[in-house]
Amino acid sequence: MPLSLAVVTPTQEALATVCDEVVVPGISGEMDFLPGHVALISALMPGVLTTIKDGRRSYYVVSSGFVEVDRDKVTVLCDAVEPAGSVDVERARRALVAAEEKLKGLGPDDAGFGEAERRRARAQARLDGKSLAG
Repeated sequence: MPLSLAVVTPTQEALATVCDEVVVPGISGEMDFLPGHVALISALMPGVLTTIKDGRRSYYVVSSGFVEVDRDKVTVLCDAVEPAGSVDVERARRALVAAEEKLKGLGPDDAGFGEAERRRARAQARLDGKSLAG
């Protein structure tokens, strides 16, 4: 029995596919879903979403968001998603360096810290995704 996956951003359903397995970057680590999974809602962190169909893996970079699973349907709600193979590595590296530089001058309680940390995590996720996609 296949697993239906929908990745939805604020502006569109960015990805709709059927696969055998979905792996998402959960807030506490990777979460792996197969058909028939128990109902679940969880937060996601920026990272790599992996689909597996007939033994073939496809990689997507997602921003933070949420995942909802209901037996044979997985819905990911996030601000942004992109195929990992389309990541511009130089742009992602520049974004990572800029975010890390900004973080050096901020403490966890400072204004702008959360946004800089989100930008750092997103840039790192883009680089991680590109390395997986080849």
